[in-house]
Amino acid sequence: MRVYTSANDPLDFCKRCTPTQIQALARYGSIGDGPNARGNCFAYDEDHPDYLDSGYRCEHCKRELADDD
Repeated sequence: MRVYTSANDPLDFCKRCTPTQIQALARYGSIGDGPNARGNCFAYDEDHPDYLDSGYRCEHCKRELADDD
């Protein structure tokens, strides 16, 4: 699952480590503005690239992500 911080940085999580929307907003929703002073770019459960064999890892536990994450 992908979360974008308020600074528009993508964070990917496995199912086990995925924060709730409230937790994600508290942790990542007020850490800066997006590029070009666009304002808060926080987003929850956004589209993400295919995880299978992609090398993407969970932001928290560092496990390689699979399609069901």
